[in-house]
Amino acid sequence: METGNEDCWEIKRKRKHEEHQESADADVRHTKSRTTTPTSTMKVRRAETEPTVFSTEFGSLPSQTGFREFVRQYKLSVKQKHDSEWSFLSGEKESLYALYTEPLIIQKNEDDSFKNTHVYECFQLCGALTVILQGDSGSGKSFIAQKIMLDWASEVFSSSRFDLVFYLRCEELMCISEEMNLTELLSYSCSLTSDQISQMLQQLPEEVLFIIDGFDELKLTQDIYEMSAHTHPLQKAPPEVIICGLMRRYLIPKSILLVTTRTKNTVNKLLKGKQCFTEIMSFSEKKVEEYFQKFFRKEYDCVRANETLFTACSIPVICQIISEMFRVGANVTRGLETTSSIYVDFVSTLLEHHCQGLSQSVPTLLRSLGQLAERGMLEQQVLFDEKSVNETISDPAYSPFLGKFLSRRSIHQETMFSFMHRSFQEFFTALYYVLLDEEESQRKVRELLHTVERGWALSCWSDRDFSIADVKIRHAKLLQPVILFLCGLCKKDGITTFIEKYNMAVSSNIGTQIKEWLHHCSQRYQNEHMLFILHCLYELHDKSFVGKVLEGLILIDLSTLPLKMTDCWVLKYCLQCCEHIENLKLHVTSENLKMLQPELYRCEELWLVMNCIPDDDVGLISSAGKGKILNKLIIKELEKRGSVFCPEITLSVKDEDIMLSLSTSEIIDASLKTKLTLTRPSSVVSTINWVKSQNESEMCMFNLLGPEEKGLRLLTFLQSLFDLKKVCLQASDLTTFGPIILSLIQACPSLIELSINFRCLFMVQIMSLKESLKQMGWTLTVWGESILIQQEGERFTEEELKVNREKIRGSSDSVTYSSLRDESSSAQSSSEDAEVFTPELLQGDDEKHKKTYRFVCPHAGQFQCRLTNLVFVMEGEGEVLYNIVSWDPRLLDGLGQMQPAGPLYNIDCFHGSISRLHLQHCEIFTEENKDALAVAHLTGGNIAIMQPLQVTETHVTIDIRDLSIFGLIKRMIFPPSPVAAQVLVFLRPITFRERENILDVHLLPWNVPLSEVKDQHAENTHIKTSSKCSLTLGTEYSLCCQPEESTVQPETEMFECNYGPNYHPTFEVFVNVNTEEVKLSLLDKTEGKEVWVPRRIPLTGTSGQDVEPPAHRRLMECEFVKKHRDELIQRVSSVMAIADGLRTKDMIPDEMYSKVCAAEPRQEKTRLLLDALDSGGSSVKAKFYSLLKEKEPYLVDELESGSSGLQ
Repeated sequence: METGNEDCWEIKRKRKHEEHQESADADVRHTKSRTTTPTSTMKVRRAETEPTVFSTEFGSLPSQTGFREFVRQYKLSVKQKHDSEWSFLSGEKESLYALYTEPLIIQKNEDDSFKNTHVYECFQLCGALTVILQGDSGSGKSFIAQKIMLDWASEVFSSSRFDLVFYLRCEELMCISEEMNLTELLSYSCSLTSDQISQMLQQLPEEVLFIIDGFDELKLTQDIYEMSAHTHPLQKAPPEVIICGLMRRYLIPKSILLVTTRTKNTVNKLLKGKQCFTEIMSFSEKKVEEYFQKFFRKEYDCVRANETLFTACSIPVICQIISEMFRVGANVTRGLETTSSIYVDFVSTLLEHHCQGLSQSVPTLLRSLGQLAERGMLEQQVLFDEKSVNETISDPAYSPFLGKFLSRRSIHQETMFSFMHRSFQEFFTALYYVLLDEEESQRKVRELLHTVERGWALSCWSDRDFSIADVKIRHAKLLQPVILFLCGLCKKDGITTFIEKYNMAVSSNIGTQIKEWLHHCSQRYQNEHMLFILHCLYELHDKSFVGKVLEGLILIDLSTLPLKMTDCWVLKYCLQCCEHIENLKLHVTSENLKMLQPELYRCEELWLVMNCIPDDDVGLISSAGKGKILNKLIIKELEKRGSVFCPEITLSVKDEDIMLSLSTSEIIDASLKTKLTLTRPSSVVSTINWVKSQNESEMCMFNLLGPEEKGLRLLTFLQSLFDLKKVCLQASDLTTFGPIILSLIQACPSLIELSINFRCLFMVQIMSLKESLKQMGWTLTVWGESILIQQEGERFTEEELKVNREKIRGSSDSVTYSSLRDESSSAQSSSEDAEVFTPELLQGDDEKHKKTYRFVCPHAGQFQCRLTNLVFVMEGEGEVLYNIVSWDPRLLDGLGQMQPAGPLYNIDCFHGSISRLHLQHCEIFTEENKDALAVAHLTGGNIAIMQPLQVTETHVTIDIRDLSIFGLIKRMIFPPSPVAAQVLVFLRPITFRERENILDVHLLPWNVPLSEVKDQHAENTHIKTSSKCSLTLGTEYSLCCQPEESTVQPETEMFECNYGPNYHPTFEVFVNVNTEEVKLSLLDKTEGKEVWVPRRIPLTGTSGQDVEPPAHRRLMECEFVKKHRDELIQRVSSVMAIADGLRTKDMIPDEMYSKVCAAEPRQEKTRLLLDALDSGGSSVKAKFYSLLKEKEPYLVDELESGSSGLQ
């Protein structure tokens, strides 16, 4: 390095030291001359009884002239303190305004949308009493806070609303050991005396702003609870308690606050009053260019050519680091792939140019810096006293990585040190762990990972109010960057040169340790934790490992987070490492989408939440469904205030059909939606643009229109779309819609289905429209207050239409309402009259979990299956075989708005016949929803809709002639209503290495047989509990678990009616292996109420296939056979299979076996076999019990539990 550069660094250090020395000396002189308050503790007084809270201690109020003079002098001192800042680039003090570059700041709304903003706008436009400014380390929070302070002192227009501004830097306040009152604390942070501050506050200025910079540096303890809501402003307390008192509005309740923080959750819990949440996103591309144009114009082209480096420079502190490396002539064009590599390169550069004359060797210096950094990270400390630093580091004043300044005390000054930036403290902590010996390194990393994961687990279930758990959550958040740097330092090719250069040894196994942790956590956490995991994977830069982790995930959900430029770059890299992603949810802007779009095709299912759907989404829309991977795309546009017609747009793409859902005005009914099916992306964009035009250009007029006028406008517009396939909308009057419906059918040759939900229907109008449609080759079906119009066969030409009209006019057949919907007049039978049976289970050979139910019917009558609740109306003896098959998505697409409402059963009957079938539904029975149910009959790849003979509170009854496949369906034209559902809990088996119990919790419709779910998860233990509840389709629910240390993933999930073939758990609960019992409950996130109140779930005694009954209820095998002999004779259906098993073990003689074979009927076989057990002793009865448990587990469970009810 050139001598000039070295001199520059030395000059900077000396000048900075002299500047702080002068400032501290002046502060000490000022402190000695000021008037101090009495040291006795003030009594707590109620604010409402003390209108002039400061006057009792400091005499009379100053005049208006005196007040203005105080403020003028105060502003001059603020300008002197904040007008200039040490430049990273020149080593000189430069104007703060010259150094300042505005980062992108967003304001987050309650509906999860966000907009670009400025901090001042939040105060002026939102009227917020508190603005939270969140940002990662190095994002520029403190710089913004200092600029606001300088703007006020310089009387810049944007800050003119504030009469007084006080700046509280939390990291400096944490150096204060004594207790203070509010005015003393403010005096500590500025040039005013405490009595001057008191007198200024007596003037009751209209706007007082307190800037609390670096909230995360406060050491929060239980002490903050000890301050009363009516605490007097002059009462003494530790600095952190005073600051929290300000935030909780206990002190100066009408003041305005700006709080900067790296973590928002704890701040939210402490704050009172109206709040505005903002977040520093980073520099935009334009701002990165602006920054480099100020200082290094020539080098900007070099940065812009390296896309990885350019993206990293969106973080302000990285911009400073790269600029400094340019200044000393370092090569920054190669090898800087990750944040860690940038820091390694920068540290190496400073070591080479500024550490040549230090007394410590480089390895010793790095370990010493790391030891100091780790202590600060664990103790939440960023400022270090001179004594402790000298004990750790030789010549700390000459280390380029530390800054030295003088801190003011009551009557003296103290030398303090800090790292050049918080991010370097995080980096050196990680480097310290890497440089330790193997055993110590792994121990410290293990403790670090445990602390962070514990904080994550607590964050999922922390209380709404501040608690001690929030301290651990915040501490975990602050330690995360250390893990991030560790990941980068584990990248061998990124640190090898640096390590070899200084002859250092590093731990080789912590990489494996961190990878195991990341793989484990990726299965459990989403949103902000998942985003952090992705950043860690990027720092590792191991493509094979990244692909392995992501391809094993069912879901990656980042939908609650606005993504920064660096987030998108990290996600893009991770997607490039995978062949496919199963499900990805993102909250993106159009700029984010441009960066990510080339890689989004790797997702099988993609959810995009956007503030606005841009026109350039056409490429993504058109590609979905055509590729081999991306087959479903859902784009949700968040609500815009003032938008009446379309607060929400949902777009899904499947099999090249594009379904567009448009919700109507909130003023009318937000649950009613218009749904369109199209085939061309351009038509989708045209429709969205048309909707936007209705909201924007004709807002005033469109707001006044009723639903029928809006529907007519939409139908008129739809006539211009030649690829329209299906339409579903809401209307109030068929008279006005009839002509436009006929016009739409004629104008759109691709249209195959039209459904309309009316408020009221009149038969005269229906008959007229039906006749017109019949002439055109269409059918009309009535469903409650809705009509379904479908194409019948091929579409007619104009000549064919004329012929049809003539035929209809000449026909004498009259059309009656009964032709629209057949009603059976035959006698209705009730499912309650059925005889209950337990079927035999036949295991299939082709699939592990595929089984068939077998019922041998002894006579005519009604019979209800105990496991599936199917009811068969039999005309005589016969054998019924039935099993559950999966719904074919291709057949469902042809059902229009019909969706499955129950399992799909394949039924065969031999040597007899079934005349009727009762299928269990899960509807909460009302007159309105019973009309929405029907039965799908599948034969030979075709599907027919059968109307029910009867719908009761539990079952749907149909007549059947031909046996094949039957399943309940429901027309989803009405807004979703609650259905009967069940919460099923399973415990996974514990492997040797696992330290946790894992519970699988399934949310399923009530008519899904428990036996099917248990059979598919046979390796898990079903935990019996009261499972019934009411859930609503499409509603989000969260599972709550106690104790709080347990972790639930995902945090929320939407309820869907899943009827197989796969029953994946809705939630997973991770519980410490030593926990004997948990409490589970289910919360409706929309309404904020419990829908499944807390249940006690025991985790002990679950080693068998089911939770065993308590000891006093368990029966020994012999006692079981004796007690239930009569029931067994009547109900055992697998008697020959059991007899075969006993004979194989030589437990029954051949003579007895032959008698059992020859006996008829089945009950006699069982009687003879039980007689044989009596002569065989306890071992034979035990084997009989074992075989019965294997063949007919549900029968054994029922008899043991003493239950005779249905599922």
